[in-house]
This record gives sequence, structure tokens and C-alpha cells, in this order.
Amino acid sequence: MAERFEIDLRVIIMAVALVVIAAMGSAYITFLVFSRSANVASGQGPVEKEAVGPIHEIGEFTVNLMVPPGFAPRFVRTGVAVEVSDKKALTELSEREAQVRDAVIGVLRSKTHDEINGTAGMETLRQEIAASISALLRSGNVVNVFFTDLVVQ
Repeated sequence: MAERFEIDLRVIIMAVALVVIAAMGSAYITFLVFSRSANVASGQGPVEKEAVGPIHEIGEFTVNLMVPPGFAPRFVRTGVAVEVSDKKALTELSEREAQVRDAVIGVLRSKTHDEINGTAGMETLRQEIAASISALLRSGNVVNVFFTDLVVQ
């Protein structure tokens, strides 16, 4: 006569659990291998963070933006700090504080709301402020411009 083949439910659960654990482990190892080989292939290796140079806080600015005639006035309120290439430039920025503030105000007043709106506009504003301040410096230059506060209305 035919014999019945009985399988214990605990054995089935254990087998399924082992298969799931093995699949997750192999997926994780595959991820590690391919992520390392992608960094090596692109020549990146470990990512090193850049050191930040001396930073000078220029201060807060509240400036009217340029608007066409007949339109409501718009303004920008921002805090600006600049990173310079060396300590000599940092000393010179402190000595020329009035000229530096005037240069920043000049750049800000020449902008419209649409020109500084968005990421690309802010990046252009950073570059223009850096160029106008660097033109004032006899030693060193501005490496980066940071907005510590920014409201455009």
C-alpha cells in the first residue's frame, strides 16, 4: 500500500528562512563588491574633504533690488561671509571693510528678483560677489562666498 510522506511544518519554515537569509547576504555582498569596483574604476577611491580657508564675516545687508518702473519695490536681506585664500587677504578684508560692503551692495542692487531666483541665479550671484571683492584685494583672492541668511521679497 501507499505510504504517506509527512513533512514537519517546522522544517519547511526553517528551510524558507535559510533561503531568505542566504539571498539577502549574497545581495549585500554583491552590492559591496560592485560599489567598491565602481569607485576604483572611476578613480575616486576614498573621498577626501577639502579644508576650508580663513573665513571673514562681512555682515548683514538689506538692499532694494532693481525693478522696472511702476512695479512694487522688492528687496533682499542677506548675511554674507567669504572664504579667502590666505590670512593676508583676511587682514586686508578687515582693513577695507567699507569698500567690501560697498562692492557687495553694488552687486546686490544691480540684480532683479528673477536673476537671483533659483540655484543657478544664486551661483551667479556668488561668483559676481567673489569677483568684485577679489578685485579690491592686493594679496590673495576670494575662494568662496557663503550666504548665512537669505530672504528675497
